[in-house]
Amino acid sequence: MLAEETHTTLRKAPASLAEFANKQMPFGLFKGIIADATTTPWQALRRNGRKTWIYAGVFNERYYTGFAIADAGLVATAFAYVFDAKTQKYVEEKVTVPFGFASNFDPLIQSEWRLKNFAIVSNGTAMQLTYKGKRINLEMQLENNFSHGLTTLTASAGRPFNHTYKDILMPAQVKATVDGESISYGGNIGSIDFSKGYPPRNTFWNWASMVGQTESGAPVGINLVAHHNNSLENSLWTNDGAMAIAQTVFEYQQPLDRNTWAIRSTDGIIDLTFTPLGARAENINAIFMLSKFVQPFGVFKGTVLINGTPQPVTGYGVVEEHFAKW
Repeated sequence: MLAEETHTTLRKAPASLAEFANKQMPFGLFKGIIADATTTPWQALRRNGRKTWIYAGVFNERYYTGFAIADAGLVATAFAYVFDAKTQKYVEEKVTVPFGFASNFDPLIQSEWRLKNFAIVSNGTAMQLTYKGKRINLEMQLENNFSHGLTTLTASAGRPFNHTYKDILMPAQVKATVDGESISYGGNIGSIDFSKGYPPRNTFWNWASMVGQTESGAPVGINLVAHHNNSLENSLWTNDGAMAIAQTVFEYQQPLDRNTWAIRSTDGIIDLTFTPLGARAENINAIFMLSKFVQPFGVFKGTVLINGTPQPVTGYGVVEEHFAKW
């Protein structure tokens, strides 16, 4: 009954962020996307407070592909990677550009994002993410159904608010050339993170994102966050739609990419282990900001409570430990 009741009580996302410039913002987890995510009323915090990014992942049993463009105000970054679990080959290319986006850059999820050879361009609901580099040429396409995703709005210590939109089990297609080898795969295995807000100056989180299925083949997607956004991001996608999950607990040891993670929710809905196959890591230490994270990718196994019944699941995706001072 918990899953059914939680699913039916999710409110529709507000139409815009700016409408709350002079009144209390409704914090919580919402169905759908905030169509107008412009942040003009908070322009004074454009460089020193607002952080915005699009991250996309497309994962299956063999291939793990990640892509992101991020604007941290003073610094812009982008990366693309492809990992082949069969051959254990990992290739990543990235770029960091001080003041990489203009002072008036105020993007929506469907805006055009460009940083060096990285680009995100939307045509209707189709989002094209492309990169042309020395070792990787990548084309990813995700199909957005904005009523399928979930929006989180939360308070942020000393700053206006934090906001993120997540969707899992999106129709996706990857076409890539890695060191001359062609790769093509797809299905309802895409995930996206569009974040645009004002996280606390010192921010720490654990994160998990998984696309998978039950033993009977039913799709299952999860987005879980601990230590950040008051646990309001925690979500489960099944054939019945998306629903909220309670607080989650991540248990792991160093090194993060060599040890199994245990991930569970306090309401008993999620009970998973995660086995890393590799990891992406980055340490940006600029004068006014610090971002340090490790993002292992690999295999999830365990049980998920669906309609009151524990279902064995297997999935693919990422976990993360991230500390930022920004």
